[in-house]
Amino acid sequence: MNQPLQSGGASHTLNRVTNVVIALVLLLFVFYAIDSWQKVKAREDQHMESILVLMARTLDTYFLSKQAGMLTLAESIDKLPGGPGNRAGMQHLLEDYKKHRQDISLAFVTDMRGQFLASSHTRELGQLPSIGEQPSFQVFLSEYDNTRGIYLGRPQLGMLSGQWAFSLRYVLRDRTGKGVAVLTDVFPTDFLVSVWKEVPVVERLVVGVMRDDGYLLSRYPLPPTIRKEDVFGKPRTGALYSYLKRHDFPWYGRVTGPTALSGGDDFVNVFYRLESFPLTAFVAQPEHQIVYLWFAGIGTPLVMLILLLVSIKLVSWKLVEQARRSEAERMAADAALRASEAEQRFLIDNLMTGVVVHDAAGTVLRCNNEASKLLGLTFEQMTGKHLIDPAWRFLNEDGSTMPVTDYPASRVLTTRQPVKDLVAGIVRAEGADISWVLCRADPWMGAAGELDQIVVTFVDITMRRKLTSELEDRELKFKALFENSMDAVLLTVPDGRVLAANRAACQLFGLSEAQIIARGRAGLTDAADPRLHELLVKRAEAGRAGGLLTMIRGDGSRFTVEISSSLYEDSQGGRYSSMILRDMSERLRSQAELEAANTEMRRINEQLAEVAHFDMLTHLPNRVLLSDRLQQAMAQSARRDKSVGIAFLDLDGFKEINDRYGHATGDEFLVVISKRLKSVLRDGDTLARIGGDEFVAVMTDLASEQDCEPLLRRLLQVAAEPVQIDGHPLQVSASIGVTLYPTDSSSSEQLVRHADQAMYLAKQAGKNRYHVFDVVNDAAIRTKRESLEQIKAAYRRREFVLFYQPQVNMDSGEVVGMEALIRWLHPQRGLLGPGIFLPVIEDQELAIAIGEMVLEMALVQMEQWQGMGLPLPVSVNVFSRQLQQEDFVQKLQALLAAHPSVPPARLELEIVETSALQDIPQVSSLMHACAELGVRFALDDFGTGYSSLTYLKKLPAQLLKIDQSFVRDMLEDRDDLAIVEGVIGLSKAFNRKVIAEGVETVAHGRMLLSLGCTLGQGYGIARPMPATDVPRWLSQWQAQQPWARRLG
Repeated sequence: MNQPLQSGGASHTLNRVTNVVIALVLLLFVFYAIDSWQKVKAREDQHMESILVLMARTLDTYFLSKQAGMLTLAESIDKLPGGPGNRAGMQHLLEDYKKHRQDISLAFVTDMRGQFLASSHTRELGQLPSIGEQPSFQVFLSEYDNTRGIYLGRPQLGMLSGQWAFSLRYVLRDRTGKGVAVLTDVFPTDFLVSVWKEVPVVERLVVGVMRDDGYLLSRYPLPPTIRKEDVFGKPRTGALYSYLKRHDFPWYGRVTGPTALSGGDDFVNVFYRLESFPLTAFVAQPEHQIVYLWFAGIGTPLVMLILLLVSIKLVSWKLVEQARRSEAERMAADAALRASEAEQRFLIDNLMTGVVVHDAAGTVLRCNNEASKLLGLTFEQMTGKHLIDPAWRFLNEDGSTMPVTDYPASRVLTTRQPVKDLVAGIVRAEGADISWVLCRADPWMGAAGELDQIVVTFVDITMRRKLTSELEDRELKFKALFENSMDAVLLTVPDGRVLAANRAACQLFGLSEAQIIARGRAGLTDAADPRLHELLVKRAEAGRAGGLLTMIRGDGSRFTVEISSSLYEDSQGGRYSSMILRDMSERLRSQAELEAANTEMRRINEQLAEVAHFDMLTHLPNRVLLSDRLQQAMAQSARRDKSVGIAFLDLDGFKEINDRYGHATGDEFLVVISKRLKSVLRDGDTLARIGGDEFVAVMTDLASEQDCEPLLRRLLQVAAEPVQIDGHPLQVSASIGVTLYPTDSSSSEQLVRHADQAMYLAKQAGKNRYHVFDVVNDAAIRTKRESLEQIKAAYRRREFVLFYQPQVNMDSGEVVGMEALIRWLHPQRGLLGPGIFLPVIEDQELAIAIGEMVLEMALVQMEQWQGMGLPLPVSVNVFSRQLQQEDFVQKLQALLAAHPSVPPARLELEIVETSALQDIPQVSSLMHACAELGVRFALDDFGTGYSSLTYLKKLPAQLLKIDQSFVRDMLEDRDDLAIVEGVIGLSKAFNRKVIAEGVETVAHGRMLLSLGCTLGQGYGIARPMPATDVPRWLSQWQAQQPWARRLG
């Protein structure tokens, strides 16, 4: 009977589901907003850092070029007759200086009291008051540390221009070192504007540079509502300067906090300290601006979220209203149905025919007492069950299980047609009697023609069915046993009596049917045959049995038959058995002979297979079977899209067990360990022993590398557990190397080797652990190793040669020397430049051997040129690894001694600037020792490192080589031109020679000569050439007009 629906249940459920959906959507949006915030912050940080690096490099280059220009100007003033006392001369120099320095506001010279001596603005000289009393000049005098560097002053308001500016000052000294005058360059504080105002990447950002006392030298953009006096006239006290001062002005960092120039708003500041000056460059932006960018990114999703939530709520409200109306309608219909059921119950409960009423879905609505009795269920158990409920089961008329689709109610549901006179058996419970019924099922249609109910009626025909079955059983019994059977058939009962025998059975035994019946089973079978008991037991349990059995003929002879026996019951419950017999004597004899031969062959094959595929000690697969299993696993991996793990396991400490307790104990230990290891692996995995204490495990069907980690940890655990042998607790650990296919797509043999390599790394890391093979790193190492082996072979075959590039004085045309450049004369690839092979060997011992070979070849060539009347100086590049050798000086001295005709002064060693800076004290000491031998030094690629004036002073290099990357692009790149100009200025300030690499055109030569650099080398002069071509080139070069005239 249907129960009334609880009012409001569906609507309440819909409300709860709606609230859960809204909560989940809100939670997902919160996660999205947090992730978006992190990405916006990371993007802005990266943007600010890239601007900061560019800004710091630009400022360093800018101030270095200004410093070089001031040093050059100071040197020119010192060379004037009377030095700083020659006011007219200084006036002329300052005016010329200002013409070439458009970025400075004013350049002037004062005495040490601040009185003007000369100015770049001639007409205003008389109008300029003394600056001796100005605070900035007084601070300069108090802070200037009497060194020969450049001083960066505080910003101040210009006396004539009325603009804020800062100054660079340099003290001019007399021969005693006493300061006699001050050279000052004045720069506007808005010098950054010209650099950054056209750069779109600076939009939204603030850039600036600050002194260590907190004064800003420049800031872009300026705050629109704050006076310049408040920007440049006061030291900064915000979060950035406080952080710098508190941490002793670190090189780099990031700080967030308020700044007075922004009204106290929090700014995100990224700063970088200049390498050559006590200044800090910074890039900042308001924190609320980052928040705005973040909010702009999530604005659209937020609007969509609100619309989505409103839509969900509206749809939910609509569904709840519909559910409430449906519930009310169902409750009314249910009440009417219950009233109808009460009326029908009285009528059907008194019928002798079983009646079951189903609804249109097949569910039982009601039944009467007779139906409950036939189905073996109470009224309460029946109500609400479906027609396919497992509580009952129907049989076809032949006793087979009736498919659910053939149930009477199922047929009506399918066809909408009545079912009549259907015979079916009803199984109420296991072991209970089956009730047979005659069924009828009729559809009851509703007013609209739809199926409303199904009425099924049952009439009990069990007794009639039983009588009919008994007659049919008796007929089938005799037909099945005797009709035209070619086999011997006996009909028996379980106690061994024979009820009947057919003709074939009489012929088989040589007895009549009566004699067979008289003998019974005991007289026909050999009681000594154990198979008889087994057959009877099996038949009793399973209802049928078969096999071979020894029987006795009428003459007493024994023979073997193949027997098939089955048990069955008649309609009264009597138990019978049929026995079908076939004579197997001849066949068994042949089979016995064949089986003997096959048995021997199998034994031999099994022994061969065991030896060929299994380890004789542990009976685990050996290398051969491992290879086959691994290849199968690799093929299976491709089909299933899974990975295969190959683990190479080596026992740590097993040798000590063998040495101490003997090989017999060691073998027994290996057997125990192998069993433990195998127990860890899964079905389908393989464990093989491939050596004394070496095992390989193949783990299949791995979804990822993490899937094999529990197995590896368990292998380590069981390998380390103690083993008791003869009262001795023996214990080892294991080291495991692992590689995964197809991540490592090598062959099966290579996979095992890779796992072996990873195992050795596990041992090196401390044993009792596992290590996963690194495919990418191994490929890179293998490539580098192959290249290194090729270079070693080239060194042994003397395939390296030296080419020579001339170095000339571009002013006079004089050839001042040659640079020795190594090349590889490859037998297949031809002539290779140093960029192909030098990076491979720079950190290898081979670099030392090749470097010494180059020195030897250069000295030999210098001897040959000496004999030809060509006393050419030669510069040779030296590897940084050579400089790290303690006996470098001794080896160099031995090489010079082996070539006494070569003056040491003609040999110049070039060291890269970055190599020299790795260990300044060691390199400086080595260079001084070589200089005592007469050898000269040059700093190669100058300007590409991060050297300072202090380093340049400490290294006794006579020559600076300007890197060709700056020289080549200086005609188009102002920054490169400024660097070239700065290096030339530094060489003059420190009294060093300078040579420019990369002189490719006449225009390069003209520019270098105008900057004061006379020495050069490059394609514009000559390409590197073999030593045999040098004499011919020299004769042609000397026959030409001087280089300087060519430039004109």
